[in-house]
Amino acid sequence: MITIGLTGGIGSGKSTVALWFQKHGVPVLDADKIVHRLLKSDASTISKLVHAFGTEILGENGEINRAKLGVRIFHDEDARKLLERIVHPRVVESMKGERAALRDAGARLCVWDVPLLLETGFEKFVDEVWVVWVPRDLQILRVLARDKLSLVEVEARIAAQGSLDDKRQLADVVIDNSGSELETGRQLEELWRKYR
Repeated sequence: MITIGLTGGIGSGKSTVALWFQKHGVPVLDADKIVHRLLKSDASTISKLVHAFGTEILGENGEINRAKLGVRIFHDEDARKLLERIVHPRVVESMKGERAALRDAGARLCVWDVPLLLETGFEKFVDEVWVVWVPRDLQILRVLARDKLSLVEVEARIAAQGSLDDKRQLADVVIDNSGSELETGRQLEELWRKYR
């Protein structure tokens, strides 16, 4: 079984590429969805986060309030690293388990959709790293239009994720998503022939 690690940055179009794989019958394991599930219902993870950050990160329902947690970690690198030390091992464990089940069911290919694949060391758990790339100015314009954030907020989020130009240097495959969705689809179709 081949595991593709799919990554990119905010506004790069990574979700569009992940959806393309899903439409072609390839299982996509989404790290963000796993994190959301852990923050909502994993007692061990919730307990460790409350111990690390205090009860003020909890919502009224006793689940982690992601907005409150985000405020704590967004501008505090030490807090962000502490969060990663708590959450990332559980995410890897979950993704490995899901991949094993897919392999046992006969899947020959799966995609790990991980926004911070390279920053977190997750690349060592995949066979190939695919980066969805766009020029920085286009990335900024897309996020401004989509998320209704200020330019300062967009630039801070992009900076927190690392440069797409740096990521593309570490990639096995680069998907240039600076053109139309049709052009991106053509690149993916060409790559898909290799795996069929």
